Amino acid sequence: MMDTEDMVRGVLRGEADGLVVGDWSAGAVQVHVRRQRRGRRLALGVSAVAAALVVVGGTGAVLSARDGVQVVAPASQPLPAPAGPAPEAVVVEPGQQLPLGRENWWMQLKDQEICIHDEPAYKTGPGCGGHSWAAGATEITMQYYGSPPQNREGLYNLVYQGPGRVAAMAVEVDGQAHWATVAALPGSPGFASGFFWGPALKESGDPSEHPPGGIRLAAYDAEGKVLASKTLAP
Repeated sequence: MMDTEDMVRGVLRGEADGLVVGDWSAGAVQVHVRRQRRGRRLALGVSAVAAALVVVGGTGAVLSARDGVQVVAPASQPLPAPAGPAPEAVVVEPGQQLPLGRENWWMQLKDQEICIHDEPAYKTGPGCGGHSWAAGATEITMQYYGSPPQNREGLYNLVYQGPGRVAAMAVEVDGQAHWATVAALPGSPGFASGFFWGPALKESGDPSEHPPGGIRLAAYDAEGKVLASKTLAP
């Protein structure tokens, strides 16, 4: 004799057997499920790309969206802006002597040359020398000038060449980031220079050599965008 539970099960099975499911139903459900899964994968992929761009923007990282998102680690991360406000940029005329904050130290900017008069080399004379270039790719580099006899500090001269108007420059020495004072010619000369007095670089075996390995440089526009960034090799 059937109990109540068996009777209910029998009725439900009978109702189920009476239902007719068209051939399109299962296919439509599968398509819908596939679409949902694909939509989730695409959403995750877009989120991952956005996150990757925030982290490695401006570093030459390569992104791939094949079977997901893969990020190739960049050679070096751009230098974050130091704390506090940057010094106000200085605009100078071509050939004008810009004092560098130490006696008998000054700088001149010319069309394709940054000329430094350093006291150890030129004393009170009129000469200067430094970095010159021809038209080329965007880059940032640095010149270093030691300050004997104690050699406790040195002049870090940053040089940016490329598009955009530089509003700030920074240099990281021994893990500490510092603002440099930016100097540029009027208009859009295609380059800018920055100078910062900081700790002397450690000397190598040759007394005239100061290896700059590990120093990081960066140039920023008025909105804080990184125009160029580099980690110097030893």
